[in-house]
Amino acid sequence: MIIKIGDTITDNRGRTGKITSIGIGTTKSDPAGELGCLASEYDLELNYLGSVIFGDYWCYFHQIREVNKTEVNKEIATEENWIGF
Repeated sequence: MIIKIGDTITDNRGRTGKITSIGIGTTKSDPAGELGCLASEYDLELNYLGSVIFGDYWCYFHQIREVNKTEVNKEIATEENWIGF
């Protein structure tokens, strides 16, 4: 599933908000992607390290549960299938 700036997401804690930033990690030492690349969109099926900022919150890619009220593929949204974690 592709996420984009402006999409509304819900994370695994039930927090909801619009994506304002997408950071992709480029090293194992930067799992949130704070020092990596900023993107306007990202395909969650790539399983890269990274995170999103949404509303007053942030979460890792694998913690996203819904995008625009569409459930994220449960196989993607598990830590066991997330590269580097």
